[in-house]
Amino acid sequence: MTAVAGGERRRLPVVAIIGVGLIGGSLGMAWRRVKGAARVIGVEPDPAGAAAAVELGAVDELRELPEAVAVADVVVVATPVGQIGQVLREVAAAARPGAVVTDTGSTKVQIHQAAAAAGLAPGVIFLGGHPLAGSEASGVRAADPYLFENAFYIITAEEDAPPAAVGRLEELVRRTGAVPHRMTPAAHDRLVAAVSHLPHAVAAALVNAAVRVAGHDAAFLRFAAGGFRDTTRVAGSNPALWRQILLSNSAEVLQALRAFGEELAAVAQALETGDATALESWLGRAQENRRALPHHRRGLLAPVWELVVQVEDRPGAIAAVTRVLAEGQINLREIEILHLREGEGGSLLLGVDSDEALERSLQLLRAAGFTARGRQP
Repeated sequence: MTAVAGGERRRLPVVAIIGVGLIGGSLGMAWRRVKGAARVIGVEPDPAGAAAAVELGAVDELRELPEAVAVADVVVVATPVGQIGQVLREVAAAARPGAVVTDTGSTKVQIHQAAAAAGLAPGVIFLGGHPLAGSEASGVRAADPYLFENAFYIITAEEDAPPAAVGRLEELVRRTGAVPHRMTPAAHDRLVAAVSHLPHAVAAALVNAAVRVAGHDAAFLRFAAGGFRDTTRVAGSNPALWRQILLSNSAEVLQALRAFGEELAAVAQALETGDATALESWLGRAQENRRALPHHRRGLLAPVWELVVQVEDRPGAIAAVTRVLAEGQINLREIEILHLREGEGGSLLLGVDSDEALERSLQLLRAAGFTARGRQP
């Protein structure tokens, strides 16, 4: 099987995915959906997960690890971070010269060290990988072929990595809908400590602190605002998985936590002394820093233009709103229910990707009789 790009016909790669869970399964589904690989071979030791991977179309077939790796042009290790080192040693024993081996772990320095120690044969190239997309859910039944659409997919490579191997992986990444971005392993770990690992630790700390302050009273859950739920959503992720992630990037996470602690100490001091000027300055600095983020690029902090639409509490109310926008060719980036009260209705928060889409959405919804307002990013 071949692909055509720029008038050149190339053979599509055979891809082996070791660990067909949320990420591995989503990659397999994405490549199979667009015919981006000649074959997708899964390696999944859990019988239930293996059966689901075939049932859901995440892989073309299942094999044992040595057989899958031996015929693969690209090997993707999508196991939990704590297992990647051992899996790389098993891959090294079976990978053929010319193969590209990559992973999907959320830390990179330790994994590159593990790859260097695994004994990969000459001609077998290791490139780190980390798709900046995911879910609080886990397992192949949570997999989604569109999970990586417009998401950054970081590729980490040593300076002497062969350009052809990097190009092959970048092309596979693009076929999932993701945007490849290359950086060093150290730069990656510093980045994710700030934008992923620190927020996860903070979300967990926020939930624990709120329960300590408010107790387990049912009123606590009832009065928790949408902002609290949004801020703490990732705290519902798999604790065992995140234990591995945080420990594997502990030096960078500790540095990020110290910086966060200094920020908390600053606001605590302002509150203790009643220093309104310092408090407003602290909040203003955060606002300015947030606005200065590069909103023109797609990624974790890309801007979203929001619509707030009033809806009734009745079956089909949400579908009626989305139908109007779908018929008007409006692509929704986000959707969330706000303040929905039984018998009274509430609001629907929708996100679109441009000012033009926002204005067009407001026109369509108001023409259809809905009360809606817009919010700039």
